[in-house]
Amino acid sequence: MSPQSTTSDHAARHPGIDAANAGRALRGSAGRFRETGSMRLLRATLGAVSKLSPALAAHAGYRLLATPPRIAERSWQRELRQRAVASRLQFGADTLAVYQWGANAAPTLLLVHGWGARATHLGRMIEPLVSAGFRVVAFDAPAHGHSDGRATDLVEFAGAVHAVAQFAGDLHGVIAHSFGAAMALLAARDWGMTTRRQVLISAFDHCKWFCTAFGQCAGLPLSVVERMRHILVERNNGRFDWDQSSVVEMLRLGNRPTLLIHDEEDPEIPYAHSLALLRGAPRARLHATRGLGHHRLLGDPSVIREVLRFVLAG
Repeated sequence: MSPQSTTSDHAARHPGIDAANAGRALRGSAGRFRETGSMRLLRATLGAVSKLSPALAAHAGYRLLATPPRIAERSWQRELRQRAVASRLQFGADTLAVYQWGANAAPTLLLVHGWGARATHLGRMIEPLVSAGFRVVAFDAPAHGHSDGRATDLVEFAGAVHAVAQFAGDLHGVIAHSFGAAMALLAARDWGMTTRRQVLISAFDHCKWFCTAFGQCAGLPLSVVERMRHILVERNNGRFDWDQSSVVEMLRLGNRPTLLIHDEEDPEIPYAHSLALLRGAPRARLHATRGLGHHRLLGDPSVIREVLRFVLAG
């Protein structure tokens, strides 16, 4: 099927997807949970360990989940990064790699990449945004790209979004992809990051979903996944509450003009997640694509035009 774009303002055509079905939806697809020989071996190993020692399986699973994959930088991404004004931003004991394109006095847009990606993952949008008169700021999250660290979690990731937002100054808008979309909303809710407009691309509807999807694909029972979630809460001294991690609710509370973008055939995060977000956000609208998947839509000309129209309207 050839890629094409449509715009949807309602959610009636598609059923929702719950967290319990996350692994089945993703298994055999792509991305972090791609079905490979290594994943099959991991599933068999963790499944066996979970029967002998659920606690050990939970710690092993948490460590694996908290270690983002390192994906090679493409030549065009490297060239784009080398044209940026680069900075190192202190973040706790580590530093974050931060990049800027465009004039300092221009309205600022913050780009937030997803899990296992890097600042330039949304790079095809940067030149059009700069040409339209914006300053673009992007960064490598902790344990991603050229930033420090080997492992991270959603609390640290969201904290980094807020730290870079403070570094960037007054934000006209945020453009975030996948896991990064939820982290941008978490940074707004829990750290007070402010922006006038936001574009959320290929987002999921609840933070529990990401953890559950990994657990399902790794062959872990829900009881072990729950232990994994508890490990994160303990490591952050109770700061994070999984029951309060609905992305739909964060979006509703933020009450900002929002453009949702999602491909109807996304093999990684089902389209139904953005439909759930749309239902819960009176100031959001949805731009749907077809045949562009989870990543290719980031460089699609029609998607970039839609993003430009939205950020220029504010």
